[in-house]
Amino acid sequence: MLLAFLIVAIFVSTMLLVAYKDATSMTIPNWISLVLLAGFFLITPFVWQGLEVFGTHLLVGFTFFAAGFAMFAFGWLGGGDAKLMAATGIWWLWDDAYLYVFYTTIAGGILALFLLLGRKYIPVRVLTSRFAQQMFKDEKKMPYGIALAAGALLTLPQSAIFKAALGL
Repeated sequence: MLLAFLIVAIFVSTMLLVAYKDATSMTIPNWISLVLLAGFFLITPFVWQGLEVFGTHLLVGFTFFAAGFAMFAFGWLGGGDAKLMAATGIWWLWDDAYLYVFYTTIAGGILALFLLLGRKYIPVRVLTSRFAQQMFKDEKKMPYGIALAAGALLTLPQSAIFKAALGL
């Protein structure tokens, strides 16, 4: 139970920080992705399920890295988002990765609709908070870290690593 709490503490706090930083500054600092990676390697020995499962975690992380790199190269995703995808991907096995992509896609669509409507109907000069001004002023950027964090938070309770920590 303590192990599950540690996973939640590391993973959830990191994802909430990602969402906050991306929403307020449109950036995801590198150290956040590094903390997420370090958290995975800290937790792994305690939920060890064998070399094959560990290799699958690495393969999923590498796949997310390659996909994020390609999306960044095409200008579809920011560099921080791509690094966060890879750091988050290492926590998943393939079934978890499919859920993560699904939840992130849904969250990204909702975020896009929210930003499109807000940018069209809310004059930025009316907004008083720096957070709201940042979100709505730049019509070419989208803080996709919010969607990545939402997808990760929705996936975690169903993930193999979390279930292993609970002894399920």
